[in-house]
Amino acid sequence: MKKILCAVIMILCMAFMSGCAQKMDADTNTVFVDKKGKIISVDVEALDREYYDVEELEAYIENHLKEYTEANGETVEKMSFEVKDGKAKLKMSYDSWEDYTGFNGIEMYTGTVVKAQAEGYDFDTDFYSVADSGEQNTAGKEEVLSDDDSKVAIIKANVNIKVPGRVLFVSEKNTKVTESDTVSITGEGSNEEAELTYIIYK
Repeated sequence: MKKILCAVIMILCMAFMSGCAQKMDADTNTVFVDKKGKIISVDVEALDREYYDVEELEAYIENHLKEYTEANGETVEKMSFEVKDGKAKLKMSYDSWEDYTGFNGIEMYTGTVVKAQAEGYDFDTDFYSVADSGEQNTAGKEEVLSDDDSKVAIIKANVNIKVPGRVLFVSEKNTKVTESDTVSITGEGSNEEAELTYIIYK
């Protein structure tokens, strides 16, 4: 009886984990932040077979992953890689925002607003607030920083970012709130040219 009960619990846990993994998936470039600070990224790129070799691309990913984990520990994992209908889709897991930044070379921070300021982020940009109704209104810096318990995701990349809570404020430039917990950053050019985007949530 005890063995049967353990087996049932294991199956339920696997089903739960599978459901979570399916939620953290996308068809466009997306970064997911979970409640414990772990990061999941989904990168989707169109491939021109005249210029890209799929095996070489996967080998490059594996080599980069090996180099990073040898230097920093097993803090980054390749979850999946597939090429379908002319598109390559790579799903990666990172133990922290530091690992996401270190592996990808993309500036990112997640944590409380207070700690972000201690890290040197000045929040010196234009913001808008997001009401439950979806209505957006201009917000001042003092309002944005008024609640010490608020959390923030900061990133310098043109991606979608999904946070574990309701979005309260977003920096204005090149952003659009697509769901209560998701912001689309739609700047032009490469990630190196992207704006630093602030997403405050609770």
